[in-house]
Amino acid sequence: MAQVRLINICNTNVFKIGHLLSDGEKNYLSGRKPFVQKCLVKNNIPCTLSKVPNIAILGSGGGERAMVGLLGSLSQMGEAGLLDAALYMSGVSGSTWCMASLYEKANWSSDMEQIKVVAERFGHGSVSLKDRVWHLIGYYRANDNFSLTDVWSALVVPAIVKKIDKSTLSNYQTCHDKDPYPIYTVINQDCKYEHLQRETFFELTPHEAGYTLAGAFVETAYFGSIFNKGVLTKPKPEMDMTYLQGLCGSALADKEVILKILKEWLEGGENMKALKDHKGVQLLSTVVDLQLCQHTGCDPAPLLQTANELLLGKMGLDGSMLQLNFDGKNSADQNKQIQTVTSAASKLFFEWNKDLVDLEVREELDVFVKTHDKVNEKSPDKLVGGGSKVGELLKKFIDRVEKEAVALQSHAGPRLILQVLELYYGIHREEDWTHLVVELNTLLKGKKTVSGSDLMINEDEWLEADLNSRKKLAHGLSLEICKSFWSWFPDLKNAPHIDKRLLQSETTHFEDAGLLLNSPYMSALRHEREIDLIISFDFSAGNPMETLTETAEECKDLDISFPKIQYTKSDVSSPKGFYVFKGLKKAPTVIHIPLFNVDNCGSKLEDYRKKYGTFQGAYSPEMIEDLIKKAGENVLNNKETLLGVIKDIIEQK
Repeated sequence: MAQVRLINICNTNVFKIGHLLSDGEKNYLSGRKPFVQKCLVKNNIPCTLSKVPNIAILGSGGGERAMVGLLGSLSQMGEAGLLDAALYMSGVSGSTWCMASLYEKANWSSDMEQIKVVAERFGHGSVSLKDRVWHLIGYYRANDNFSLTDVWSALVVPAIVKKIDKSTLSNYQTCHDKDPYPIYTVINQDCKYEHLQRETFFELTPHEAGYTLAGAFVETAYFGSIFNKGVLTKPKPEMDMTYLQGLCGSALADKEVILKILKEWLEGGENMKALKDHKGVQLLSTVVDLQLCQHTGCDPAPLLQTANELLLGKMGLDGSMLQLNFDGKNSADQNKQIQTVTSAASKLFFEWNKDLVDLEVREELDVFVKTHDKVNEKSPDKLVGGGSKVGELLKKFIDRVEKEAVALQSHAGPRLILQVLELYYGIHREEDWTHLVVELNTLLKGKKTVSGSDLMINEDEWLEADLNSRKKLAHGLSLEICKSFWSWFPDLKNAPHIDKRLLQSETTHFEDAGLLLNSPYMSALRHEREIDLIISFDFSAGNPMETLTETAEECKDLDISFPKIQYTKSDVSSPKGFYVFKGLKKAPTVIHIPLFNVDNCGSKLEDYRKKYGTFQGAYSPEMIEDLIKKAGENVLNNKETLLGVIKDIIEQK
């Protein structure tokens, strides 16, 4: 895998390559630290401002269990006077739903009333189907890449968090100076499959959105806009917080849940209900029922006659007549037939039902069939990202580098890359940049390829070569330089880098970070944040120590400092409510708090695990109240131990 790393930070107005924290984040933290200091003093831990520890609260994934569990944990931290000790708050999946709900109000952490308001809303609030449908229609109008993320965000997430939040993350920049700095995390789906570890982890803050470890960021207000060669070419409205919550919690997107909402939409939607006797709408309803049978295992036979009557005389996408022919068994062939009919019913809806084209309900019908089609296709979620080829991106910054990066110009490695880029672009513009060959040979003197060959350019052959030959030579030279770069310049290994596959993609696919690592450790382990203590609330199902061990393994592969994780078999089957893994050298100390444990559940540990499943549907108000209390006990039971850990960290600073 060829990588090119530069030791400078390349900026346009909104796009940045580099690892430094944004000015906005640094200013935010400067304003937050006095509140942290004041909190510690109130808890009998005196310290100077310079010794204030950088503490990050992490909330893991876990659907509604994580959403409510984090609310209970933060509520008790507030009651115990500990919440203002945190400099950062970062979440994955369900925990981001709680975060977004709390951050609706400015400086919520200094006013416990907001936690009570959110708890009441989680238990007793609701959002009508009509409002959710119209929010989806809004996404459809605004988004060129309409996807399942739009569907999940608009139709399902508001039903869970009981609100449609139209505010944006960049709005947080000025109204939350007394709250922990919020970080929402997702992963790059493509990089996960390409095994590009540093390029996989992605974060969104009020000021920047970008690759946590790789070091490429765009202003949050422009996340989702279109970039070319690192330059903003088509600004688009910033996603709202409802969409962001859907994106962060996309691992929970369940086809059956969405199909049930589509069925409700057809039967209960104000406009759709008026069309209930229309054969086209009846066919859609029947097809949705057939799809639900695939999930529930019910016998689809009773629906066949209705479906075939409604399909009579209709041709599919391939021109053949559409009919369903199978027995009551739910075989692969049956599923394929249902998918074929579903696809045709969505894609050909208005061709089959021309009488509906000019009705006022046309737009809603259009969004419905597009949604139905996306659910049927299981299309990957796509967001427009800032991708371009490495050479094109760096070329855009050559002038800036030459003007501002004096230290960069003195280093042979980056100079070599820039010279090759200049040569490459000169050739493509059909300009004679032969003088660069002499300069390149000076930089390449003594350099060998991986195979041991000499890379010096024969100047006579270059002068005699035609344009195509020069292009091939420059391209081959750049590849050889990339292959050998780190053996030539090992001193640059810790500099910012972006893998070229990441930059070549025109679109970027993001998904729930919990699919890879169910806690946002990487956002807290970003070197520039200098985190001293991580307080990790873990709401995961299954092994309560799994996220810890997975993070430790990931950190080992990425050469990131992390505490040594040791535990016993009993910690898996019967976990305690509070673990401390002390950081050594550059590693932060980690406090690990499993939601359900022997300290707060006793002999009913397994009962609680079964009671609060990840995919079981909405929790009742009584369940929410009980879970808030249970999560809070983990803080209440360990307040003094937590303060002791903080005190030790300050003494060691």
